[in-house]
Amino acid sequence: MLIDLEALCCGSCMNGLRRKVRAHEAALIKHQHDLADYHRAVVGWHAPLIWHEEPIAPAEPRLPHAVYGEPVYCPSCVYDVKAKLSKLDGAACVYLRESDGFRGQTDQAKVSRSDDPGTLSPTIEDLDEMESWLRSWKGAYLGRDTWARSGHLADAITLGVAWLVARAERILAHEGMAQAFGGEVQSWYGRLVRYDPSEVVVERLKGVRCTECGGLTLERKVGEDKVVCRMRDCERVLKLSEYQDLAEEAKQTRKAS
Repeated sequence: MLIDLEALCCGSCMNGLRRKVRAHEAALIKHQHDLADYHRAVVGWHAPLIWHEEPIAPAEPRLPHAVYGEPVYCPSCVYDVKAKLSKLDGAACVYLRESDGFRGQTDQAKVSRSDDPGTLSPTIEDLDEMESWLRSWKGAYLGRDTWARSGHLADAITLGVAWLVARAERILAHEGMAQAFGGEVQSWYGRLVRYDPSEVVVERLKGVRCTECGGLTLERKVGEDKVVCRMRDCERVLKLSEYQDLAEEAKQTRKAS
């Protein structure tokens, strides 16, 4: 099993393969330890008390097709990161409007009438942090120090997201920036996904088991050309054409039985 994990696509499409490879490597190490203990037991004439037979090496895992970065992410994951980045603006606006306890609140700090400084709501603090993050990546891309926010927070987020979306593919092709940028976009989208206003229809696919975890857990976002396993500890990704081949094969098997 010769797979260069460092050269694999850094996106989620290869999460399952990485887990299988690392689990197999851990199993090999355990087998070596068990084998050493077995040989020591044989020398000491204690083998019958510990093992009935010599430990068997773990079988090679069945791995999905390896997808390598071009140079860091594969095209599918570049699209995924860019799409999630583009949704941060809309999600931030809905978050500002709908967050429990802060409905109707402006995106500016209130001026305190006392000696105590004005405080921001958790919602504004989160969005202020995101806007600062957007500016920091703009600075990193341009090779300049970050600068102060100009304008209202919501407007600054809109401009910051648009600026980075226009340059996302170049950032995701930069070996010194891509992995950190992609990971942070995924993290921010994970924090705001509940506020994503996009109308996404997810189709649950029946009749075909996931080729990795074996569950009836495959689904597809309508309009996309990939099928994914919804189990968080699997996340297997198939091309739509691969799923269709599996579905036809399963259909023929059911007819024959």
